[in-house]
Amino acid sequence: MNKLTLPIGQSDFRTIRASGSYYIDKTGYISRIIRDGATSIKFTRPRRFGKTTFQSMLRAFFDIREDNQDIFNGLEIMKDRDAVENWMNKRPVIFLSFKDIDGLDFESAIDILRGKLSSLYKGYAFIDIQDDENGRIFRDICRGKCSVSDIRRSLEVIAGLLCSHYGRKVIFILDEYDVPLDKAERNGYYRQMLDVVRSMFLSVLKDCPYTEKGILTGCLRISKESLFTGLNNLRVFSVTSDKYCSAFGFTEDEVSRLLHDAGLEDKAETIRKWYDGYSIGSMSIYSPWDVILCVDSLLSNPDAKPENYWANSSGNDAIRRLIDMTDAEVGDDYSTLINGGIIRKKLNETLTYNNLYSSPDNIWSLFLMTGYLTLAGEYDANEENALRLPNEEIRRLFASSVDEWFSDKVMNSSRKELFDALWSRDATALSEIISQYLFDTISYYDYREDYYHAFLAGLLSGAGYIVKSNRETGTGRADIMIRDKKNRRAAVFEVKRSPSKDAMDMDAERAIRQVDSRKYGKDLDGFRAVMFYGAAFFEKEVLIKVTVQPKQA
Repeated sequence: MNKLTLPIGQSDFRTIRASGSYYIDKTGYISRIIRDGATSIKFTRPRRFGKTTFQSMLRAFFDIREDNQDIFNGLEIMKDRDAVENWMNKRPVIFLSFKDIDGLDFESAIDILRGKLSSLYKGYAFIDIQDDENGRIFRDICRGKCSVSDIRRSLEVIAGLLCSHYGRKVIFILDEYDVPLDKAERNGYYRQMLDVVRSMFLSVLKDCPYTEKGILTGCLRISKESLFTGLNNLRVFSVTSDKYCSAFGFTEDEVSRLLHDAGLEDKAETIRKWYDGYSIGSMSIYSPWDVILCVDSLLSNPDAKPENYWANSSGNDAIRRLIDMTDAEVGDDYSTLINGGIIRKKLNETLTYNNLYSSPDNIWSLFLMTGYLTLAGEYDANEENALRLPNEEIRRLFASSVDEWFSDKVMNSSRKELFDALWSRDATALSEIISQYLFDTISYYDYREDYYHAFLAGLLSGAGYIVKSNRETGTGRADIMIRDKKNRRAAVFEVKRSPSKDAMDMDAERAIRQVDSRKYGKDLDGFRAVMFYGAAFFEKEVLIKVTVQPKQA
């Protein structure tokens, strides 16, 4: 098997190239950006889709302070002689990443932004600074002592100084531009942060004499009205756009080439099932972060199983928020998605962070833009759109979110009636109570028997009793065993999935007979009574039967 150096934990283009790490060539897009008529270009993609690597590639190509032909040799852009001769390391560049602008309050977030601006300005300490207002702002920002008013003007001031110094207009490369607004919305200072970020951006992207181009990347296509007011020459390329659709993420051909170079061609179908399926424009795109990590794992262990890397990097907060907001009324949609189906929703591509969670419709749109969902057909801004889960990784993330939601719901509910019925051997009441819980759940896996098994085990757990699932007992495995050591009583459940409602009675009886014939519970020494339950499930209903045998000496 071939040994490749993969860029694990590396997102900077120069570092990747200088270290000899494997790089999938996206440099051909530099030519397109140069020739794109838009002064300002905004790309929106899910996180971990290679946006920072792409932006650092642009920086390495354009930055007039550097000479980077060595790290571009052999790449696609070098075939474009006009771009190389007239643009390569011939423009002043302002590169600023907003991805770490976070804080529990506005002042702490602004302090982080001050630090980033200070580092940016210090990189240009060699230019001549006049003893005027702009010079004062330059010196204050370098010292990290600038006011919020100075921060609003920070990009315009440095752009003017660089344009004067080099005699060339500036290229702005702004990465993860929307992160400060995301964090501000979560922590209650959205309007304050919006005011600062809007002023920074509009000062250099709207009719600025110092700006050649602005290239922005982020997750959300934030509406012009909230952030880019009056910016008429802004082109937005989102997950629904065909142009630049393969600039971020990996195409089928790119993944095939990587697997060939790694000697892992036999893993192609597994990687496709887990990490492909994002419809970006008219192309199907793989999540690059996941592919790289999976290939690295396989290079170390060819038998390694695919993992859910997305959950470790993005979490599932939005999924849970939609369930909680609608009190699980989205259950049918979630069930359809997890079972591989398609739902239809009206989408809004121009959200603002302060209204993301104002309605379920907005959250479905958020899911599309952040990669939890993808289009299952052509995008239509005026009609409902078909949506699906992109791959197995995201399907499992949704399923685990549903499981966590149900577990939390159960833990926060009083199950006194449930256990009163269980220990009093009231099968009729137990059937009604469990059926109600089942009705309130978000079901998936098409009601398979193992789904019902997990559902019942979860319902019985966390109430102070010992619950064992599929443990060895008697001559076979009881599906679920619950023990009340304090009162020296126990219950054994055998679970069946019925093919129809009419078959439930027979299946519950069959479950009871199985408990008896296989002598489940015979190892429960010391318990005064053991109750045997047969549970037959059909869709959202359960029929339970019970028999009780005193524990024999």
